[in-house]
Amino acid sequence: MPPAGRAVGPPIPPATNGPAWPAADLTAGPHPAGSPAGPVPMDPAAAEPFASQPTEPLRLIPASMPVQPSVVAAGQPPARRRKALSERKGLAIAAVVFGIAGLVASLVGLIGQARPRQLSAVQQQKIMAWEVASRWRTWPAGRIFPASARYPLTWTLFEANSRLIMSAHRAGIARQSTCAAALDSALARALDRHGCETVLRATFTDSTGSFVATVGVVIMHGKAPAVSSLPAGHKLAPGVRAVPFRGTLAARFGNRQRQMTGASAHGPYLILYTAGYADGRERDHVSSNPYASSEMTDLAAGLARDIGRPLGAAPPVPRCPGAPGC
Repeated sequence: MPPAGRAVGPPIPPATNGPAWPAADLTAGPHPAGSPAGPVPMDPAAAEPFASQPTEPLRLIPASMPVQPSVVAAGQPPARRRKALSERKGLAIAAVVFGIAGLVASLVGLIGQARPRQLSAVQQQKIMAWEVASRWRTWPAGRIFPASARYPLTWTLFEANSRLIMSAHRAGIARQSTCAAALDSALARALDRHGCETVLRATFTDSTGSFVATVGVVIMHGKAPAVSSLPAGHKLAPGVRAVPFRGTLAARFGNRQRQMTGASAHGPYLILYTAGYADGRERDHVSSNPYASSEMTDLAAGLARDIGRPLGAAPPVPRCPGAPGC
């Protein structure tokens, strides 16, 4: 209850925006010295009149309009934030594009590796030429010089148009020789100018045991020279030297027994041949005996053809290197 004789004002409502501070005791005197409360500081703005304080115009917001709080990153203006978001979005799109491009390039590379490699026409020709030229090294001697061969007779005693098939059998295969050792000197000198490398030789006898023939395969560094460019002889053209084999029908067949010589070209190989009698007779004028001359020529030329054709035959065209099924 207030003391008697004092006017009582209306009650002070409690503060709604802050704590309710206790009302100052006006009846009490000043705080005693050393009181913990001390003097209350005064706000400088409170001492100034209202007219001198800065004012802010009052904005009226309709009750029906919701207030949208502005979201602004702390310490970053809205325009700069939008620019940063746009840059990050562009970088993400670029990364996706480059990733897809890299994947496509990888797939193209894998497909290119899976597909067989295609060779150009020049590469195909080089591979084919190399394969033909290397056959004398890769093929066994028995494949180059077969154990037996068949050849036709172009002339018979019975009918001019008939062709009798004869057979020949291999007597032996000689060791690999130099061009100077396996060929007559005039022919060896001529072939040396064309790159003569080595000579392979073998001797055959016909099925009747009457004739003997030696066939030589001349290995050239490049293309075999034309047969027409080979040197000619007065009686017997320079050719391959005969190879006799002891214990066979060709035991007495030597250089002095050669009755004829000849040559044919098959790819890079020059095939030389010579023939004579198996009984050891020395060179005779076989032209006086047309049957013997024709049969010797058919034997030697038929052997050269059967040996030279497989060696010089074109191989299948390569499609791709190193893959089975190309």
